[in-house]
Amino acid sequence: MRDLPEISVVIPTRARPQLLSRAIKSVLAQTMQRFEIVVVLDGQDSVTEKVVGQFADPRITLLSLGGIVGGAEARNLGVLKARGRYIALLDDDDEWLPTKLQAQLCVAEAHAGANFAVVTQYVYRVEGQPDEVWPAHLPRTGEPLSEFLFSSRGGFQTSTYLCPRELFLHVPFTRGLKKHQDWDWFLQLAALPGFELLVVPEPLSIYWVPQRSRVSISGHLDWEFSHRWASSRRSLMTRKAYSRFLVKICTRSAMLQQAGLPALLRLLRDLILLGLPTPFLLAEFIVCAIVPDDLRLRLRPIVQSRRRTRARPAAG
Repeated sequence: MRDLPEISVVIPTRARPQLLSRAIKSVLAQTMQRFEIVVVLDGQDSVTEKVVGQFADPRITLLSLGGIVGGAEARNLGVLKARGRYIALLDDDDEWLPTKLQAQLCVAEAHAGANFAVVTQYVYRVEGQPDEVWPAHLPRTGEPLSEFLFSSRGGFQTSTYLCPRELFLHVPFTRGLKKHQDWDWFLQLAALPGFELLVVPEPLSIYWVPQRSRVSISGHLDWEFSHRWASSRRSLMTRKAYSRFLVKICTRSAMLQQAGLPALLRLLRDLILLGLPTPFLLAEFIVCAIVPDDLRLRLRPIVQSRRRTRARPAAG
């Protein structure tokens, strides 16, 4: 039993050997060293196999799958292979800061329950732009987790999750789900009796926002798929959370896909009939429908800078 790792780090990957190497190095640099790394290769890839082998660290296991199963099932298979008491997820294009596992383990060990997840804040990094700390606010007392998940700059990113292995086995990722895998899994966790979200209030992971030229495991935009998924999980969301998802995810995706007026009317109908259309959300819907995405991204740092200036206490 002493030889068993405390934490199993599960990294699903496919055709991104250089990014994977960066992710693995960030795990090996942890201050807490009682871990194993399970790299799940989602499909045959001799280059990635060679990169993993170059580390020559006995704590690293490569689980090479014969065919492509997708990120959700790759994580599930990694959990089955894992031996640690806790599972920590890491996407191959993200990385950790050195004290991430140590901080989470301290919180986990002080908690006796089985239905809990320990998460951290993270650095939201876009090339060429200033770093941001996400989420902008931590879950508030009484705030439904589904609403926090889809709030402005809210929610937690997959590479921040640490949970007991038995919880992953009890609630696996939905097999075959091509998008929204972490949200889908998180909503199911939040519905468990007695589930608790434990937060380490400091940024200990780095989420590299995928560039448009880089292929992401989550796949391409598909507003209709997102809409169907949200409809299937609506019972796990509040009406406000459902509304936020329709506006922030579905409407933006529909505009980027140039889906046209029929798509917008369909989303607006659901927003009004099934959601909770606050004046702010309706205004945001209009902005998403009118302002091009590129322009919104250029204006975003300016808006956030003004918000920080207003929030800064006056001198003297």
